[in-house]
Amino acid sequence: MLRRTNGLSTALKLRPSQLPQFTAPTCTATLSKSKRQYATNTHSHDIAVLGGGITGLATAYYITQQLPRAKVTVYESGDRIGGWLNSKRVEVKGGDVLFEAGPRTLRPASNGVLAARLIQELDMGNDTIFTQNSSPAAVNRFLYYPDHLVRMPHPSYGFWENFQNVWSEDIFKGTLYASATEFFKDGRDESVQDESIGDFFSRRFSKTMVDRILSGMIHGIYAGDAYKLSAKSLFPRPYRDDLMHGSVFAGLVKTQQEGVEMTKAEMNFLQEMKDFNWDPLLRATLKDTSVFTFKEGLGMLVDKLARKLWESGNVEIKTSTPVKALKLADDKTGVEVTSFKSPEPVRHDIAISALSPAHLNALAPPNTTLAPETPTVSVMTVNLYFPQADMHPPGFGYLIPLATPFENNPERALGVVFDTAYSPSMTDTDTSKWTFNDMEELTRQRAAGRMINVNDFSWYNFPEKPVVQDSVGERGTKVTVMLGGHWWDGWPSYPDEKEGLAMARSVLSRHLGIQQEPEAWAVNMGADCIPQYTVGHEARLKAAHSALASQYSGKLRVAGNWMQGVGVNDCLRSAWDVVKGIKDRKDGATGLENVGSQDFVRLKPVKVAREGGEEQQ
Repeated sequence: MLRRTNGLSTALKLRPSQLPQFTAPTCTATLSKSKRQYATNTHSHDIAVLGGGITGLATAYYITQQLPRAKVTVYESGDRIGGWLNSKRVEVKGGDVLFEAGPRTLRPASNGVLAARLIQELDMGNDTIFTQNSSPAAVNRFLYYPDHLVRMPHPSYGFWENFQNVWSEDIFKGTLYASATEFFKDGRDESVQDESIGDFFSRRFSKTMVDRILSGMIHGIYAGDAYKLSAKSLFPRPYRDDLMHGSVFAGLVKTQQEGVEMTKAEMNFLQEMKDFNWDPLLRATLKDTSVFTFKEGLGMLVDKLARKLWESGNVEIKTSTPVKALKLADDKTGVEVTSFKSPEPVRHDIAISALSPAHLNALAPPNTTLAPETPTVSVMTVNLYFPQADMHPPGFGYLIPLATPFENNPERALGVVFDTAYSPSMTDTDTSKWTFNDMEELTRQRAAGRMINVNDFSWYNFPEKPVVQDSVGERGTKVTVMLGGHWWDGWPSYPDEKEGLAMARSVLSRHLGIQQEPEAWAVNMGADCIPQYTVGHEARLKAAHSALASQYSGKLRVAGNWMQGVGVNDCLRSAWDVVKGIKDRKDGATGLENVGSQDFVRLKPVKVAREGGEEQQ
């Protein structure tokens, strides 16, 4: 029998056993506690945060860490917090499985270091699932072209096996020649300020590579059209290398010889992350980690952040409180926030908007634009669970590039994630099924002072306390089909729940041969969920910074996924940066002050001695 779950609109509620409810009917006690503390404390700042998604919650959290005497009020229009992070459990035969409506894993690299820090700061180590760099989920990533899955090259397979794969598959036709000749192509003219990803990489390499390979990767991250999105904003380093060094390859060579070039702001951020007092066990494990998630999904991060904010005593979260208007106070020393719940404005020293540009502009005074108009796309995700195991090849999933013929993707799918690959089941933690090699690996990892890594996952304190998402006794198959994105631009309406399920099953049948009826499923519609950084994006952000700085003098600042990255990690970084601007008392800071910075430094490569007398960078 087919079992269904509600879609995104019914979203995860905060669990009563873990923290107080912030929904309107039950928040009175929480608010009164906060008010008592406000009455007895002298606050350094009174800060409003507009929006209770992951960016807003992270902003409030970093304020409590960096400005512990500040009073914070979070305004959220809906009856729940967390935004697009939405994890939910579904009962199936023999237990339950976890479905993710939105993002599902986080990378520890780059901006992901902030998410990695939260594991330690929020005491989530015993609830974290680390997928190792050696696991099939990290090694096996596929594209679907023209009518089958093609495994992408990976260093673990060695040169010869990768070469054979590239040589034999049509999807890679011409890539070797295009890569070999990129160095000899002329760099762009200085008058070209920006161009699309598709145009840039077609010029540097080939249009075939864009259509068959790169566009699929863009589908997986931005759900967007490679021929509309900005190369300058989304690929800043190769775009800069093209101008400064004449080619992307020349820039890579210079990096190898002289070190990585980055802005001073980025260098300072990385140094601050390095100086953090990392738990040695966590730090060692992260070095071997491809992605990580949590026992209760990424929604668990929302729960933990909310609890931490409540415990601080300085944060008030107002759910079901949409903001009606936002204006600079008459004396220009604060910001007035008016909600639909009360006609009287509330004055704050600073307001930080974690809203979309469209929502923020709707709050502005007449004839005022606070944020650049940024197009968005809508994505439908369909979660499906089958009790049968191994219904797809080992790996993280596959993406579908622009060049895939229409007859092989009439549903306009973006890709499919193999959720079982990164979320272990009870089967994976059953030590009675371990081989001798598994036990040997257990001993080696313990001796190295690392978390235990067996069957491509690792856990704190394993085997005493294994961490699993799905409680079913035997491993099944769990996948998520992603539909829509830029393919749906201009559509007058979107598929309903029944149509979305049918489309997802059709994709799985055609691409993977899965024709069985799922035991459980969920259809989730994310309307206008991913901003599109179209050509000229950086210039628009710089103009927005100038306007905000001149009109609000630092009293209104912005953060969010519409600025410099659409992922959860990017949202955390945006929140971090905007709070740091307040802490450092930067004049005219808006949250956009580092956009387009030309203040570059080059970090020289460091050679580290290793066993055998060899050296590596």
